Amino acid sequence: MSVTSARSPSSAAWLSAAGLVIWVAALALLPAPLAGRIFLLAPLVIVPRLVTYLPAPWWIAKFGGWPLAVAAVPLVFAFALPAGPVAGAFTLPWIACAIVGAAGGARHALMDLPSILWPRRLPDLGIDVALGFWAVGATFLSLDRLGVDTGFSQAIVLLTATHFHFAGFGLLGMACLVATSRRWLSASVVGLIVGIPLTALGFVLAADAINAVGATIVGLSGIVVGFALLTARTDVPSDWLLRVAGGALLIGMPMGIAWSFASLVGQSFLDLDTMVRTHGALNSIGVLLAVLAYRPLMSDVIR
Repeated sequence: MSVTSARSPSSAAWLSAAGLVIWVAALALLPAPLAGRIFLLAPLVIVPRLVTYLPAPWWIAKFGGWPLAVAAVPLVFAFALPAGPVAGAFTLPWIACAIVGAAGGARHALMDLPSILWPRRLPDLGIDVALGFWAVGATFLSLDRLGVDTGFSQAIVLLTATHFHFAGFGLLGMACLVATSRRWLSASVVGLIVGIPLTALGFVLAADAINAVGATIVGLSGIVVGFALLTARTDVPSDWLLRVAGGALLIGMPMGIAWSFASLVGQSFLDLDTMVRTHGALNSIGVLLAVLAYRPLMSDVIR
């Protein structure tokens, strides 16, 4: 898998800096739940940058960077307004981009059948699945901002959108990129492909057993990814960010496992708001720093 970049390093740096400035302002000023403000980190910084790292032949990488960042900015207004048709309208550019990404991933997977199912092609398959997860997350985001009565609480709908953006696209995407050189990470790629929808299904169905199984698979897979980042050695100065990212995942992922099992057996662990502030923040930081530290062709030198 050949890694190419659709943007220069300097352009990517400016893009990330602009996204971070907007996100910090939104975090401090938006009259939205903390989960919503944390969520904005994914569309404003993580997704636009990570998409540019997708290896050939994913043509969607050409639309990463500034085009996706521009589509993400209206989401700030979506969270600044009460849920309803107007707020929902501000999500349309983002969901349109996500659908295009998912269509590109599906096309790539179908054209490469059956070889994409071979073990050595798992990173490729994982990227296609991650693009699909992005579209799932964008759909739940739109439902949240539209205020559609789905039969589930607004918190669950928003957390599902967050789950598919950070874990489904961000963590899985990074795992696939690093797995091109560290083949033992392929097990984590499979775990994330299976565990991410299982965890979401457990939340949506309020099924603690399904949630515990999914969270355990995702958590263990995330721990392995965290270990890979923590032990990464590269030839670039930013490799320390990879180690900090790995450390954040190694703390945040076990918390998710513990919370799901506490819910399963009816024991108190941490309430949902505290989990957002700890587990959610740690995992978000881990994915963010990994994406910021990664560079095209880094998969060839990570050891």
